[in-house]
Amino acid sequence: MKQERFEDFATLIGGIYGDIRRIKSAYTRQLGLKEVHIFWLYLLREHPEGLSASELAAAGKSDRSLVSRELDSLIEQDIICTREGSGRRRYGWKLELTEKGRALAERISQVAMEVQDTVSRDIDRQELEIFYKTLNTLSQNFERLAKEPAAGEK
Repeated sequence: MKQERFEDFATLIGGIYGDIRRIKSAYTRQLGLKEVHIFWLYLLREHPEGLSASELAAAGKSDRSLVSRELDSLIEQDIICTREGSGRRRYGWKLELTEKGRALAERISQVAMEVQDTVSRDIDRQELEIFYKTLNTLSQNFERLAKEPAAGEK
């Protein structure tokens, strides 16, 4: 017998997302950052060769205009820089972490690992691997479905 689980799924995911945002918010205040900056710094840490604003937006599933608006603040705080030099940012320039940015990104990574270890401590490693594989598949399927026109809009 099939069960309707979508409401449970949506409620659980929504609750987890809300908890994650509260945790991120507490740490971002301590670090003097905005919540939206956290993942970008993490991405730039993982890509020392640099990423463009468009690449940051795509990887973080953020609006490109939001990324563009927020980058100036990170540049002014000496958290990120461009290899191309000083002056006004140009489209396509690669953004990199400064020394200060790398230190912040390392701290963010440490906190993320602490949170991850805490919330998954009672779950078998193999079960976690299956969970993340399944969650990734669900994410891809939801993304694909979200791009399709809704029934009746065709």
